[in-house]
Amino acid sequence: MPQKKELGLKGLRVGLLVVASIVILILVIFAVSGDITLFSRKATVKTYMSNVDGLRNGAEVRLSGKQIGSVRQIRFSDQIPASADAGQNLEIIMEISGILDGRPAIERIRSDSLAVLKGAGVLGDNVIDITPGTTQGEAIADGAVIKSYAQKSVGDIINAAQTAMGNLNTISDDVKSMTGKIRSGEGAIGKFVNEDAFYVNLNRTILQTERLLAEIREGPGTAGRLVSDPTLYNQINDTIGQLRRTVDQINEQILAGRGTIGRLLKDEELYNRANSLVGKLDETSARIERTMAKVERGEGNLGKLLNDEKLYQDARATVENLKAISARLERGEGTAGLLLKDEKLYQNLNEVSAEVTKLLYDFRQNPRKYLSIRVSIF
Repeated sequence: MPQKKELGLKGLRVGLLVVASIVILILVIFAVSGDITLFSRKATVKTYMSNVDGLRNGAEVRLSGKQIGSVRQIRFSDQIPASADAGQNLEIIMEISGILDGRPAIERIRSDSLAVLKGAGVLGDNVIDITPGTTQGEAIADGAVIKSYAQKSVGDIINAAQTAMGNLNTISDDVKSMTGKIRSGEGAIGKFVNEDAFYVNLNRTILQTERLLAEIREGPGTAGRLVSDPTLYNQINDTIGQLRRTVDQINEQILAGRGTIGRLLKDEELYNRANSLVGKLDETSARIERTMAKVERGEGNLGKLLNDEKLYQDARATVENLKAISARLERGEGTAGLLLKDEKLYQNLNEVSAEVTKLLYDFRQNPRKYLSIRVSIF
């Protein structure tokens, strides 16, 4: 009896050892395959998205396609977005526990990483794929938020495809309508396709063009001579040769400094004169600027004339006086006004002038008549 009991304990121990070995082997296999991680540092990160179509709790979380964790929870965020464009009203909590190349996967996620919703297969299941960060980003801590990037979902692609198909159907209907009008002979294209008159006219035009080209090639007219006569070609060639020789001569004169063009380009004296003229123009411009500055400051006669208020008032008063004098003369007031307006005074002055003229003439003819001296003695 004790011997049987001892054999039962040994069998139990062997069975437990086999079970433990099998469990350890399973754990090692899962650890090697990456399905579970042993003795790794776990971390929790979050991201926000507007749509998680096909994503469920327990879905894979990948880093550049390699599994590093799973989705722990999907829930609505506490705050409702202000607009439909703002979106990202779903909070996704992810547990990161994988090891990549001997390092915790959380160390490869940086602040500039992005969480992208991707399809895992044809069945519609989605996963979260995180892009690896760069050295420009900072290491994230436990509980950090990763920015998300919205990709087009299968539903969006199907809706876009349906819209495109609708547009294609509309285009197809338009093409059918257009081809129907063409077959019925409507419009310019329809007439071109269905009417024989257009074809006849086009054929006639082509024949006339062929005859015209034949006449040009063979005829003695101007167009034929332009095409066939080599004289015109020779004349044009001679003209081009003369122009080339003229250009060569001009270049030689320029290089040698001869001729008008050559002297303009090579003569040092002309350059000095032009330089001197520019200098004089600069000096004249400077003087004009100094003169204008003096005028603006009120210096000199011109400056006083432009800036002195008293001189302006005096000039204005003088003009007013001249206007008053001219008005009096126009009305015939005063001696000068009477002289200008009184016809009788003008006639008297004219008569006096005539008498004075006669007196001077008589004096020249007989001066003794007016210069006689009478002496009387008492």
